[in-house]
Amino acid sequence: MWAGLDVHRTDMRTSCCCFYICVFAVLLNKACLQVTVEGKVGGSAVLPCSSTGDSLKNEDVTVYWRHNSSQNVYDIFEGKGSVEKQDSAYKNRAETFPNEYMKGNFSLKLNNLQYNDAGKYVCYITKAHQNPSTQLLVKDGGNHGAATSAGRIVPFFILLYILQYI
Repeated sequence: MWAGLDVHRTDMRTSCCCFYICVFAVLLNKACLQVTVEGKVGGSAVLPCSSTGDSLKNEDVTVYWRHNSSQNVYDIFEGKGSVEKQDSAYKNRAETFPNEYMKGNFSLKLNNLQYNDAGKYVCYITKAHQNPSTQLLVKDGGNHGAATSAGRIVPFFILLYILQYI
């Protein structure tokens, strides 16, 4: 009677471990799919954003670049760049490539990088219903450190948590 209970417990532990490993694999895959761009303080970085939509027209091109979900970095309305509602932290530092808009390229170049520029940038392409994101890492000129979000080390801690049960 007790031997059957021990087998059941072993099966439960194995199932539990498999579940956690699967969850970790999904989280790791999601983290790996995000584009990461590195830049140095004082330098510049190009954050990619493109649409797979066909035959864009100027009136179709409305794109919003946001940093950490709230800061307005740059807007493109009807095929024209706009800094009217831009957060002051990006004044004279953010630019796009207007000649590329009709090709579906809405990449953003951020100049004079600062540590507080590190984080997640999302490019909202309204008509295409696409929201590609980029993680920007900003390092000092001597590569002695980096300003990153805590989200980069979360998968590591999840792996450590899972390993304790294996």
